[in-house]
Amino acid sequence: MERTTSTPAHSPHRTPARTPRRAAKPWLAAAVVATLSLPVLAAPAGAAGPGGGHAPGPGAGTTACAYGYTSDATVWFGAGADSGVTNHETRAGCTVMDEIMAGAPLRTHGQFVRTVTSVTKDLVRERVLTGGERRDILRAAAASKVGKPHPVTGKRSVDLSAIGLVGYTVRATMPTDAEGTLAALAGCGFQNIEPSGSAGNFYGYTAAELAPLTDAAGIEVPSLGVSLSNLQNDVDLVATEAHAIGAKYVRISGSGSWTLADYSRTAAILNEAGEALSAEGIRVAYHNHGYEFETEEDGVTGYDVLVRETNPAFVTMELDVYWAASTETAATDLFARYPGRFELLHLKDIAEDGSFADVGAGTIDFAEIFAAAPLAGVRYGFTENDQPSPDGVTSACTSLGYLAELRY
Repeated sequence: MERTTSTPAHSPHRTPARTPRRAAKPWLAAAVVATLSLPVLAAPAGAAGPGGGHAPGPGAGTTACAYGYTSDATVWFGAGADSGVTNHETRAGCTVMDEIMAGAPLRTHGQFVRTVTSVTKDLVRERVLTGGERRDILRAAAASKVGKPHPVTGKRSVDLSAIGLVGYTVRATMPTDAEGTLAALAGCGFQNIEPSGSAGNFYGYTAAELAPLTDAAGIEVPSLGVSLSNLQNDVDLVATEAHAIGAKYVRISGSGSWTLADYSRTAAILNEAGEALSAEGIRVAYHNHGYEFETEEDGVTGYDVLVRETNPAFVTMELDVYWAASTETAATDLFARYPGRFELLHLKDIAEDGSFADVGAGTIDFAEIFAAAPLAGVRYGFTENDQPSPDGVTSACTSLGYLAELRY
């Protein structure tokens, strides 16, 4: 994937409105539709620094909950499990979510509900929560999928209408033969694509110029890959581009040079851009590489900072399962730790030697990922191969063919 190399710029602090989170459409399996439903700145956990810059998250390096969950969000446990209760600060720079999720992942639903019961009882006694707020949080916990089993049964099929291709896979032919490339992808069954680039330039096309070509191929564009600079400086252009091609998501990537403080600043950029774009019906997403899991201080990674400090009302994650696996981080473990935060996936496989592989040709267990998708809140998955062979279209169609046959 293309990589952003800039360091997030500082922006003024502004607290976002407390908007209830839009329920995410769950990942649908064709066989079980009836039973499976699938940093312009708000400093998420700290005050504005000198000159309007964003200070690191709550007491970074000095409190019990450095880089903890943002208090600008609600206490939220996934789609259909939003308590509507503000994620109040508690003590030592922590929040209600920090205290509830301190032991995450919680492996059983009963353990999770008991934890929420105990933590909120203490917080009522400490006058952090009211009795009514506690009841709302307990109802949300009971309604959540946290800790519930998500077994692989081998009886469910993948809903291919929710599968697409990351345009980076076909970057070699899109600039010179977009029409032919899209027709070939449609011919093997692709219904969606996620173009990669920046606002105003997707393989040499604007979104308005690319839209007639995707329409002619019968391929939809649920998501666009844009730049961090676009979100910082060109939010109106991002909205215009997304509307021109029908995208409901825009996503960015980060940089391997960032520190945790940079991830905190990026979270603030995502929050404010996400709030602005939510008024346009667009959600912001962050796409990872491997370095987010390798940048770490005191057990907290860059990825932890991004998830905890972004507001689920405005920001979701686009988990690239290859890059996570390259750091020995399992997608299903992330789903359990951060339920409901992964509306988008990049589906690509990792070979035994660590190289890129077509989906199904490597070592990742995609049946487990699809089985756990309801916990993650997945809405779309995009196949990808960063080094396709013999060519992008052939590689993409091979991956889609595997998913068409997969039972989970």
